[in-house]
Amino acid sequence: MTDASTHGLAAVIRERSSEILASWIVQFERSALRFRRATKAATHTAQVANLVEALSVAVSGGTADLRPGSHVTRELERSAAFLGAQFASEGATGFDIAALLLELRDVVAAMAEREDAVALTRLFEWLTTVALDAFAASGMQSLRERQADQLENGTPVIEVLPKVPAVLLVGAPSTATLDSLLSRAWMLAVGTGAPCLIIDCAGLAEPGEKNFEAGYRGFLEQAEGSALQVVLSGGRRPLRERASALTGERGLSFQHFERFDSAVAHAIERAGYLLMRRS
Repeated sequence: MTDASTHGLAAVIRERSSEILASWIVQFERSALRFRRATKAATHTAQVANLVEALSVAVSGGTADLRPGSHVTRELERSAAFLGAQFASEGATGFDIAALLLELRDVVAAMAEREDAVALTRLFEWLTTVALDAFAASGMQSLRERQADQLENGTPVIEVLPKVPAVLLVGAPSTATLDSLLSRAWMLAVGTGAPCLIIDCAGLAEPGEKNFEAGYRGFLEQAEGSALQVVLSGGRRPLRERASALTGERGLSFQHFERFDSAVAHAIERAGYLLMRRS
């Protein structure tokens, strides 16, 4: 390929950018790749215009260097990743992302010479992969954040009776979520002057159990030096043994019960209630 043809492609893209954008809008709206059609071309026109501009810069030195991860494709890859993340935040679909980039590929390739069109096709397939990866990653991160919020807001941190506080851990909370929940439980115990804090672990899933130790350490740092007794219920053997050892290292009293009701009965008695069974 001659320098003239190389510079010609860059010039064509720059000079016909408005035409490229107009053609893309039509093809994107009509694209057979789109199923739900959750977004409109007008929403992404500015981003596509930026992609076209970045493409004209990338091809100014030739299409031979349009390889995944090369320095000339870096800006295009960043733009594609941003598009993928943006689509995820808007509730669009991967089909829309594929349609956006592959329809743009067809518009630009139709204006290029055959050799350049082949290189552009490979490039846009790579950019589509980058965008879809960012779309999936952003979607997973958003899901994790929603789950963390739901666990933090929905996990019971309660007083079973006055001066009998309890936190009932469920699911697979992250270390940060566990730290926040145990901090809330500690503040409840301090605020009520409770002699015990019940930490029920019966509802913890295995990933939550693995995160428990780090969150529990933060709680113990807060509670160190107090007269609070930690009452653990429902914890499986490895968790309760580690919790017992960590609690002892901080000089706090520790008790474990297999059942939550047994832990409650113990805490009630420590709080000065007389627990009686009706005959």
